[in-house]
Amino acid sequence: MSTASTQYAMSTLPTEFGSTGADGIRDLVQRATSRAPIAAYAEEGIPPVSWSAIADAGWDEAGIVEDGDGATTRDLVEIAREWGYGCIPQPLLPTLLAKRLSRVARSAAGPVTFALSMGEKSLVPFGQIEAISVVTELGTDGGELHPVSEGEPDGLDLIARGLRSTASQTTTLTTLAAREVALVFAAEALGGAERLLSDSIEFAKQRTQFGRPVGSFQAVKHKIADAAIAVEAAETALIWGSQRQENAFRASVFATDRCVDAAEIAVQVHGGLGFTWEAGLHFPFRKLLSAHRVAASLEHDHG
Repeated sequence: MSTASTQYAMSTLPTEFGSTGADGIRDLVQRATSRAPIAAYAEEGIPPVSWSAIADAGWDEAGIVEDGDGATTRDLVEIAREWGYGCIPQPLLPTLLAKRLSRVARSAAGPVTFALSMGEKSLVPFGQIEAISVVTELGTDGGELHPVSEGEPDGLDLIARGLRSTASQTTTLTTLAAREVALVFAAEALGGAERLLSDSIEFAKQRTQFGRPVGSFQAVKHKIADAAIAVEAAETALIWGSQRQENAFRASVFATDRCVDAAEIAVQVHGGLGFTWEAGLHFPFRKLLSAHRVAASLEHDHG
């Protein structure tokens, strides 16, 4: 194999750790939600799976690497994707990332999050949850754990129940840590986009107009095909970004853009129902918009 071929060769698959972890998360999400509509458990912010169940199973520590053994970034993308499909209001991914990227965070008895710079304010994912801690550094051997500072609820991501806090609480991230945060948040968005695509296909099969399923109409078929292409493009970008981390930010921004494209199509396929609160499409849609916001901000600060 030539030097050029070796340089660009990569595996698109996660390791066995990632595949097993993704399977486990998929099973957890399916059992917890029973395929119920997202609005059934997201509207009141009552998670279908408890934090104790997540922690007791060790999912919050699934990203920890010790002596070179543990999850790769590609593995995290696969796990986050499966978690994102359920849109479950629990801080699994911020905690998993915090404990992976901070030894200090591993000492926390409960969930851990971090504060991401967003201009004059910081975004604290799941900052509205009681007893959650904020780690001050990611990717270094230092840092501390603090309670969440006062702030105002973030109105965009209704699943993550974030808090907009003062910029003084912003967590310091190394470039490597920032890349993984961007990729994992984007992968969670990919899972949400896949959920919206799946729900749209099911809706198009069941909803009828003029005595026929709306999915039989060519215009609807084309829309759903466009959404599927957008989701596949997002997946490809995240695999690439996880293997070529110098492109992590670029891949994350591109992927979340494509996920938003798919979400917009999902709303269109649902017609007028797609705009209603009861349909619940806004829960994953807002999460995708928030993931794009995070990826773009991290690229700006660390790219």
